[in-house]
Amino acid sequence: MSLFDKVAIASVVAILSSVTVIGCHSTSGNSSGNAELRFSAAGSDIIPLEQRSRRKWDNAVIADLDLDGKLDIITTDHAYRANIFWNEGGYFSGPQLLIGGDTHGVAAADYDLDGKVEIVVSQGGGAGTNPRFPVGFEVNPDRTLSKRKVFDHFERSRGRAVKLVDSDNDGMLNLITSAFPLKSQPDGANFHYRQESLRQFEFIERLPFAQWLGYKVLVTDYNNDNDPDVVFYGGADMVLIEGGEGTSFTNVSQAVLGELANTHDVSSIAEIDFDNDGDFDWLLTRAKHQFTGQSYYDSEQRRFAFFSRFKPLAIDDLHIAGDFKLENLQMAFPTFDVFIGASKQPLSFDVDRHGHKDFTLSPQQAEGWPASTEQKGLYIGYLGDGIWRVFANTKSPTAAVILNVVSAPQTTDEELIPVRLFENRHGQFVDVTDAMAIDVAEQTASSAIGDFDNDGWSDIFIVRYGNMASETQQIIYRNQQGKGFKRIEGHGVISTELGATGSGAEVFDYDADGDLDLFYANERGRWHLFTNDAANNGNSYLMVEVANAPSGKAGPMGAVMTVDACGMTYRRVVGQTSAAFSHSNINQLHVGLGQCQQIGDGVVVWSNGERQQFTITDLNQRLVVGKR
Repeated sequence: MSLFDKVAIASVVAILSSVTVIGCHSTSGNSSGNAELRFSAAGSDIIPLEQRSRRKWDNAVIADLDLDGKLDIITTDHAYRANIFWNEGGYFSGPQLLIGGDTHGVAAADYDLDGKVEIVVSQGGGAGTNPRFPVGFEVNPDRTLSKRKVFDHFERSRGRAVKLVDSDNDGMLNLITSAFPLKSQPDGANFHYRQESLRQFEFIERLPFAQWLGYKVLVTDYNNDNDPDVVFYGGADMVLIEGGEGTSFTNVSQAVLGELANTHDVSSIAEIDFDNDGDFDWLLTRAKHQFTGQSYYDSEQRRFAFFSRFKPLAIDDLHIAGDFKLENLQMAFPTFDVFIGASKQPLSFDVDRHGHKDFTLSPQQAEGWPASTEQKGLYIGYLGDGIWRVFANTKSPTAAVILNVVSAPQTTDEELIPVRLFENRHGQFVDVTDAMAIDVAEQTASSAIGDFDNDGWSDIFIVRYGNMASETQQIIYRNQQGKGFKRIEGHGVISTELGATGSGAEVFDYDADGDLDLFYANERGRWHLFTNDAANNGNSYLMVEVANAPSGKAGPMGAVMTVDACGMTYRRVVGQTSAAFSHSNINQLHVGLGQCQQIGDGVVVWSNGERQQFTITDLNQRLVVGKR
């Protein structure tokens, strides 16, 4: 029996009265909606994000954790803690601890259909010295967490990704996890677990892996058969496995991607239907893993930044005006010290060692250079005549920015690894980067897709890898009605923290005003929420909140919404994300409609094949489709 037969048998067409209208805002004016895109940084009155730079891990997870109709946020600061920010109606609570320690990918969904959202966290493995299991939590209606579960029947691993996928289309979510393989895992550490009974996952198989560091994961449906497919990427190539009968997968990398399967150093893949033809194209950001030493210099601001890992980094002697001022020192392991002057006096700090540290040294404090630098640490010494020496002898990541550097020190050249746009042409992918005027040669960390101006065409937000010595203006491309993209300047999305490089990004309408906002992070930097200021530009939108399937036998994750309007097909999927390791559960699906008034009925298809049609009687409203 084909999947389409199973979908037809499982179909449930609900009566239109079961669709709930949550709110309605009138359309303002008859503007063409051509105003430039503009975002503004949300202040601490909107969300009390910590104003301290820390290491990150992937995108934030966006999901309605307490099922109150508002999208909440989970952030992860690597090796420190993961926090929940509760959405209070366009304002967020202070951070609530989810879990501390070395945490990686996070996923959220009501996978056992008990009316409460579960959160699964992939734990790191201490660089292979302490492989561990994923852990899980359940969110109660009062926002407390319970049922901390250790998946101790899983194989131990250096955990990376965790994705919740209905791989057998029965409405019960299964787990796909990835990891950096241990020496004892020559066949890789990408695992597929099936939910055999409520909350009980059983191992099915090891899945294929991409060459070298290929543990990043995209859940997709490239052939529109309502059976999820999976891409592993991040290293030397990409592996696409196609979902088949039951829980089976087949490697179709060469048949579908051809030479594109050899695309290397992919940092994220975002699905984008840039031409509104109803299938998903892929936008690939690309960057080298931070394994080698890097150095940057901003001659205008006289700032020098460096990054060291695995090998000692000897920096050219620096001519500095005045005292030695350092910002955003980050050292991955707290056992490494900062040694000052010839005496190697350790520097002490009054803040926790997991975040950034700033300090100033006078020439007298740091006079001289030690006879030996064999002990692991960061060495700083004053040699006289305004000359300072810095030497990083650390194995784990160490980074900082030095101010008032008068000399022009030697810097590393960044390899150009351009962004790529792959168009999906009836299940075959073609590189259309140049044809669609995407021109980003520099390294980039992540992207997020959304119709930011509600004109009916999906736009692109890109997080740059960036220059550690400078502030970073991020990249936004505006969709030119499916015929190409135009890079937008003056959009206002700027990261001011120094010593950071890009991390993950998500889009969602946090304040329920009908336009999409941005939430992104910087590695060794901060989390940022930017509010979309394009509201009331005359364009219309539709927001559909997908609840459970009518039978209650499938949740929103993986559900597909399709709306036809003015000759265009708009397709949105619950759980779509560019996150390489985490899995958001954004069940409020946004469609910009521009000036279109000819809107057909919509349909939602859940992962088990159930269907519900809904009628759109008014624009600029939020509908609830399914069973709450």
